[in-house]
Amino acid sequence: MTVPYDIVILGSGSTAFAASMKAAERGARVLMVEQSRLGGTCVNWGCIPSKTLIHKAQCRFEAMRGEPYGLNMTAEPPDCGRLMAAKKEAVETLRREHYQKVLDGNPLIDVLRGHGRFRSSRELQVGAEILIADRFLIACGGIPRVLNIPGLTEVDYLTSYSALHLPCFPESLVIIGGGVIALEMGQMFRRFGTEVTILEHGPRLLKDFDPRLTDIFQQILEDEGIELVLNANTQRVFKESGKSCLVVDVEGSERIFCAERVMLAVGTAPATEGIGLDAAGVRVDDCGFIVTDEEMRTTAPGIWAAGDVTGPPLIAPAGAWEGEVAVENMLDPETHRKIDHRHTPMAVFVDPEFAVVGLSLERARREGREVLETFFDLEDVSKAHVMGERKGGILILAERGSGQVLGVQMLAPRAADVIHEAALAVRFGLTVHDLAQTIHIYPTISEGLRLAALENIRQQEG
Repeated sequence: MTVPYDIVILGSGSTAFAASMKAAERGARVLMVEQSRLGGTCVNWGCIPSKTLIHKAQCRFEAMRGEPYGLNMTAEPPDCGRLMAAKKEAVETLRREHYQKVLDGNPLIDVLRGHGRFRSSRELQVGAEILIADRFLIACGGIPRVLNIPGLTEVDYLTSYSALHLPCFPESLVIIGGGVIALEMGQMFRRFGTEVTILEHGPRLLKDFDPRLTDIFQQILEDEGIELVLNANTQRVFKESGKSCLVVDVEGSERIFCAERVMLAVGTAPATEGIGLDAAGVRVDDCGFIVTDEEMRTTAPGIWAAGDVTGPPLIAPAGAWEGEVAVENMLDPETHRKIDHRHTPMAVFVDPEFAVVGLSLERARREGREVLETFFDLEDVSKAHVMGERKGGILILAERGSGQVLGVQMLAPRAADVIHEAALAVRFGLTVHDLAQTIHIYPTISEGLRLAALENIRQQEG
């Protein structure tokens, strides 16, 4: 049947909701097709439950870290019942207040429950119904990627989804992967008392960040008791004496790691299985992500895509922006709004936090830019001494001559908040002089950005 909607969206997560709200603002009627829980990954299985537990783990860790300062607090084993109840309450409150309440108050947005599968570029089957529409937006997000490791299915392995819904924390855990999810979850589990081993296939952690920052953080994790194994290639998995064991090739030597549980944290796969992309004529790349142009159009007429289903950056705010851009181009083809993620900040919610925006040194050089990169040690920021957290640093990449800020990377407490100042600088073409001449509150971590800009100026003038 031809549906009475201007846009049909697959999914109901942050990308789909942002797109729906933008469409409704313009007077369009929207139908979201959702086979699972309202709110998608971020609210139900990702951002909210993980950051809730990460925050509580930090509270526990701060209690243990206070003794050198004369704070005689103790960190007892966590009360898992109360802790998981707090996590559940955060999820349910946000799902109700940020999603269900929006639906209840907006007559232009409806939800149809069920699995959507394209029969053609204009037909979507949901259960027994076939929906015919002129505009579709695929925003069904991503799922944890799973590796085909011999024996893995025999050990009841965890993913980032299932690990966040355990009734309590395992005694020991081996994590395969050394990226964002592995580090966030690994540090969180360790701070709740789990013995953690992280196996990274490559030569270092967080390959998209500068080694000067990742090397510092690697030492922080090791100081907290996490075992880090680099250049680790898992060969097979087996059960022994009630534990999950991994046979791992580490730089040519075979090693065995055993723990109560094994967790995969090897990235995100698009949640597109069984939605009929072939029938719709939607092309995907070698990793399975949907190919779009800068206006979020797919290779099929009348179909757009946004969010994690289209690949990096795999963060909720980027997906929401893509969804809004897609809708504006759907409803007004002459708009030609484009996506440029060079201005999109990203953070890793470990402690201290990583944050980044703009170009890296390698990308700037590939683009033929003449640049100057400055590393500023967190040790030289007064607030770091106040907090007793002096390990970290700030990197500023600026164009030689003009001083235009091209990129910033940080490893510091509250870096996920401070990076927005850098994001504005990158987006609007501000210079290191602009940052240096802006008065910052003292003492703050953000003052470190001003000091790094001053150092960059000194190096440019020297």
